[in-house]
Amino acid sequence: MLLFAIALSAVVADSAPNCTTDLQLLDRKLQQDYAAYTLELRGERLARFAAMKSEAQKRAAKAKGDDCFYVLRDFAEWFADPHVFIYQSAQLDTAETTRRAASVERRATTEADARAYYARSAKLDPIEGIWYDRRLRVAILADSSRTGQFVAVVLASDTSTWTPGAVRARFTRRTGGGYDVDLLARNYATTHLRGDIYRHVVLRLSPGIWGKEFPVAAADSGTLDPVDPHRPTLYMHGSTPVFAVPSHDPSYKKRLDSLVLANRDLLSHADRMIVDLRGNEGGSSFTSEYLEPFVSTKEEKPNPFPDDRAVMLSSDDQIAYAKVGFGSDTTAFVRTLLARLRAAPGQLVPLNDPAAPQKPADPREWVVTSGPRAVGVLTDRGTVSAGEVLVEHALRSTRATVFGEPTAGALDYQSVSLVQLSGNEHRWFLGYPTITRSPALPAGGMRGRGIQPQVPLDLGKSLDPISAVDSYLAAKR
Repeated sequence: MLLFAIALSAVVADSAPNCTTDLQLLDRKLQQDYAAYTLELRGERLARFAAMKSEAQKRAAKAKGDDCFYVLRDFAEWFADPHVFIYQSAQLDTAETTRRAASVERRATTEADARAYYARSAKLDPIEGIWYDRRLRVAILADSSRTGQFVAVVLASDTSTWTPGAVRARFTRRTGGGYDVDLLARNYATTHLRGDIYRHVVLRLSPGIWGKEFPVAAADSGTLDPVDPHRPTLYMHGSTPVFAVPSHDPSYKKRLDSLVLANRDLLSHADRMIVDLRGNEGGSSFTSEYLEPFVSTKEEKPNPFPDDRAVMLSSDDQIAYAKVGFGSDTTAFVRTLLARLRAAPGQLVPLNDPAAPQKPADPREWVVTSGPRAVGVLTDRGTVSAGEVLVEHALRSTRATVFGEPTAGALDYQSVSLVQLSGNEHRWFLGYPTITRSPALPAGGMRGRGIQPQVPLDLGKSLDPISAVDSYLAAKR
């Protein structure tokens, strides 16, 4: 799960933040709050960490202003855990917003101009095209003056403060794939993001999703919600229903529930069903609870990544999270968890009370036994967190097969909290996972490897993987 909670606990006083101080604070927060720091920084990995930290300290000593963000980001990303990241505050005062609005870059580009450019171009970069996110529509075009760079020009705005022709974002193509993004928020604050394209039509900005409207290949047409690219969709591939689920954000649960309920008869009698989780940004595993019974079966295979030994690392931030992250602190579960955390500072403690009676195994009476004969779940390296929980259910099911590429591998450490680096640093926060799946990690873990598909597909070369999955399922008897 990728659940966010703000835990702004008190920390020791420090001087006005500079990059060296911020790096020290980040390292301290990770050591205090992130269990992998304790469990995995050993032997050769500890030596590699020490070398990385030394280089980061040199960079921090020279970094000024926003350049410090990249030092902190790279430090956090070294852990190769999607649940460890630097969150950027987009708060600006009115005067600064006004100043930035006056200097925003503009391009004399209309939608007709953009479409004509796409039509006459022999080969477009995957990022080039018309993209949308609810009311926002932009045309992304190559910057003719800068090789490998692209600009997003507003065609229709999501706020009255932005007008058509304004440049909302800049994209720089990375050597290893994907893009570095400088995105302007509604108040003109700049956020520095990673941008990656999944399913040819989903641009993940982490956080955020844009959907591609034009140009779109026939195989990808109609696979996204035309208004909000975060929302799940259900479409037919021949006689096979396909659920495309870009997000497990809890705000989209009702939408997915309604799709399942409205098509329950169709799903119950379908020969095959496909769940497309490529690029799924995570959120809450609860979001897909209505869909999961059509994937699972009463008879289960062994869980490849069991979480019955989940623990939490005790710290002030973790205690603050536990008070709000699991419901009311008046419940017996939260009260006993808080007692265990307070009694063992700096230690890993069981998430569940070892002295409490163990609940019986789930009888799985809710599983829909009359659902599809065969289910395909399609994944890629963008399938993260709560999306991976549904992949785990598919691996345990006797009727499901996982296709595609390995997932992001984010379930060893779960449930994210945001904390301040210090009381004086208001620009950047640390996002870190609060729950550790097993105290034996990294043994038996998925981080850095992901969940492996049962049927690998080269999604970089496949123009229509949905057809490939459907054909495989049709032949499976």
